[in-house]
Amino acid sequence: MAANLTPERRPDSDLGSNVKPRKSSVLECRVCDNVFGVQGDKIPRLLFCGHTFCHSCLSRLPQSIPNLIETESGSEVSANIFIQCPFDRQPTTLGPNGVWDLKKNFALLELLERLEDAAKEKENRFTTTFLERERELSVCCDENEDHIAVVYCTTCATHLCEECSDTTHGTRTLAKHRRIPLSEKPREKPKCPNHTSHVTEFTCLEKECESSPLMCYICKDYGRHKGHSHNLLELEAEKWRCTVTQAMQHLKQFVDNVQETARSLERIQQEIIPTRSRPEQGQIGTAEKAKQRVRSYFQGLRDQLNRQEVAALTVVETYIRERLCFIRQHQEDIEIIANQVGIVCSNVSKAIKQDDARVILAVSEIKEMIETVETQQKQFSEVSNEQLIPDASIPITFTKDNRVHIGQKIEMRVVTLGLDSSGKTSILFKLKQNEFVQTIPTIGFNVETLEYKNIKFTVWDVGGQPKLRPLWKHYYLNTQAVVFVIDSSNRERLDEAQGELIKLITEKELKDACLLILLNKQDLEGCLTLEEITDKFSLYKLCCGRSWHIQACDAPDGTGLTDGLDWLSRQLVASGVHDLG
Repeated sequence: MAANLTPERRPDSDLGSNVKPRKSSVLECRVCDNVFGVQGDKIPRLLFCGHTFCHSCLSRLPQSIPNLIETESGSEVSANIFIQCPFDRQPTTLGPNGVWDLKKNFALLELLERLEDAAKEKENRFTTTFLERERELSVCCDENEDHIAVVYCTTCATHLCEECSDTTHGTRTLAKHRRIPLSEKPREKPKCPNHTSHVTEFTCLEKECESSPLMCYICKDYGRHKGHSHNLLELEAEKWRCTVTQAMQHLKQFVDNVQETARSLERIQQEIIPTRSRPEQGQIGTAEKAKQRVRSYFQGLRDQLNRQEVAALTVVETYIRERLCFIRQHQEDIEIIANQVGIVCSNVSKAIKQDDARVILAVSEIKEMIETVETQQKQFSEVSNEQLIPDASIPITFTKDNRVHIGQKIEMRVVTLGLDSSGKTSILFKLKQNEFVQTIPTIGFNVETLEYKNIKFTVWDVGGQPKLRPLWKHYYLNTQAVVFVIDSSNRERLDEAQGELIKLITEKELKDACLLILLNKQDLEGCLTLEEITDKFSLYKLCCGRSWHIQACDAPDGTGLTDGLDWLSRQLVASGVHDLG
């Protein structure tokens, strides 16, 4: 093969300015001294004598003029065109396509491809990203302790920097050694603590051997771990790595939740009182909104109600101060938990990066740290969302005597409906005057105000005669609760009462109103019980999706009336709180 090896320098920009350029071998055509190519005019082709030349040089070789040959029949034919080798003058017959019909030197092409791939691999071996990643391991070079190793030679088991890899392993013999990135270095098995001449191959799974689980095959078959359940060191270490990795994922998710909660608390604090260092145009906190609401309410009464305004502002500021104190304390607790979890994550991450033996020895410590964080995570998950992320709004309600009330609505509008003679007016006066009054059928309506605990009910008692029932709809506007009274002793009119109740439930203006059904006249014989009315009216199906309650009562002695008001006040206060947000 007419090819020789000549040195070629490669650029040293990837290896740094202090690294000398390396030499690589290339194959050249002996005629033009140009390097062979995988394709094009420099592709190598074979002659009959065995020499190899590039396609370009073969095309320039002189071709012999064919001689005419006379056949037996007397006809003359021309011989094939051939070219002669410039070294040994051996002829090579050409086909109809000339030089294109000569065979390529596929062995040389394969060698050229390998050399090209090797050159690309060398160029890409020591990139900046690769060097930074491998130097983070902080392993000294075995050839020069002042350098940081980046590769590992699997043949001679040495750590090499990029410079020593090119110099000490640049000879023809050492260049064949396989060198891999330092991060891909195979893990070394430690020596058995009981038999130092043997490596550790197994780990004991018995509980009493948790303090010293590493063993060799002698310990497993003949020593202190004989008969114990065991597993391969690599498999057990990989198992724990997977377990710790999964735990780390949960911990990271937990940390994200904690941090998100902390950010939410910070955001809520900003909504209550925005930081002056980051003012935004038109941004005011809910605390300032509450103060503005109080100020606007007392603006028209400033001269006469100055002391009441100061008292109201004091209540709001006290509430804000207590609210902010609670949120800040909660925020500090969240930040402490996040810091503790971060420390555990950092320690666990460092532990699992160690060799197999140290991972196994640190299992108990890792388990303890993970269990501690999981306990905190469980306690964190048990806390309700209202405590984790409280509402930033400050609900304010004003009373009739110009006092400010935070968190509850004082005045409530209630409409009392039902068939005539069901006892609506008697119940109203029993609650109002605490005495039973024998009434006459109501023509039109009665309106009374009831004070119960801290709730003021405005009760509209509308007549239940058939001719007055079409007027009920005029009392639905702004109604927060409906009290429907049923005469439980009059079985003949139960179907009529059920029909009117169905009409009430289907009214659009009452879809948000809560429903209290009073089962009156429970003191009379033959009255229906609460369970019978519930089944007969199919209340669970009829009132599905809305707030309702049925209460047995007796107007003369007032039994069950206060229980109904208790339920009603709870429902109305919960649904009628004024929200500034």
